Formats: sequence, structure tokens, C-alpha cells
Amino acid sequence: MMEFTLFRTKIKVSPLFFAVLTLFLLADRNGTASVAVLFSLLHEFGHFLALLCVKTFPKLIEITIFGIHVSLPENLSTVKKCFIFAAGFSLNFLLAAMFFILKNQFFGYINLIIGIFTALPVAATDGGAFLKTILNDYFPQNERQIFKVVSVSLSVAVSVLFIFSAFATKNYFILIAVFYIIFCAMK
Repeated sequence: MMEFTLFRTKIKVSPLFFAVLTLFLLADRNGTASVAVLFSLLHEFGHFLALLCVKTFPKLIEITIFGIHVSLPENLSTVKKCFIFAAGFSLNFLLAAMFFILKNQFFGYINLIIGIFTALPVAATDGGAFLKTILNDYFPQNERQIFKVVSVSLSVAVSVLFIFSAFATKNYFILIAVFYIIFCAMK
């Protein structure tokens, strides 16, 4: 694990992240993965813009093969936390709308998919962090149980939809998303 500090934030990067990213990009035959990585980076940029807006730095950023996890300071209000969590997928939805208006369906759909996927209220997504923050504030005694029911229910529904899409479009690369969703739900 590579570790360093940048702007008062401890950053940990798994070497496996770069290995998986390299394999992902090498397996990409038509450039879709490269475009998805680019818009995923813009998604993360949305979070950092939100952090700048609320004038705070994360305590820790961990980059692993399962994504990027940011530990925010405990003293942030629920509203600020939710703003930061929603900033990434909100930027993707904004980019999707912009690309659809500009008649670039490919970029529009990539951003729409990233936005929907990261907005899902399941573990290890921004939507999951958003929902956990709300539940912890309003239903602290039942937060885990409520989150588990919502997360597992949506994971099953979305997984079935993705499996159907993979076979209908003969794009079996979509099945990777299914495995990721199931992994997140089991966490």
C-alpha cells in the first residue's frame, strides 16, 4: 500500500488498483472503458469541488480495486456531508444532460450510467453514503436494518436488470457491474 499526505489529507493507494485499471483498459476494445474512466475522474472532481465549497479536507482517501473511499471529518453537518456525497453523481447527471443536448448520445449515456450507478443507495456507493448519513441522523437506532433492506432490495433489482441487459445486448462486460453490486450489497 502506497501512502502519502497531500493538503492535510492522508492518501492510501493499493497497487492492485493500477493493475486492475490497466487490465480494464487493455480489455477495452472500443474505447468505452477509457471514456468511462475519464468521466469517473470528473465524477471524483465533483466531490472535490464540493469539499472546496464547504471549506474542508477529507481525513483519508483510500484508493482500492473496489473504488475510492473518502473519510470526512466528523464535525461536518448532515447537509454538508450529503452535499459532498451527491456532488459526484450530480455532476454526471449534469454532463449527461449537456451531452444529450449537444447530440452526443455516447457520452450522454456513459455519464447517465455512471450517475445512476453511483447514486444507488447500496454499500460502497455515494448513494449508499448519502442514505446512511440521513438514516444515522433521523433513525440512528434502526439505521443498519433499514439500510440493509434498502440496499439488498435495490441490489437484487438492479442486478436482475443488468443481467437481462447483458444478455439482451450480448455485452457480457456488463456482468462485471453485477458482481460489483452483489459484492457491495454483501459488505
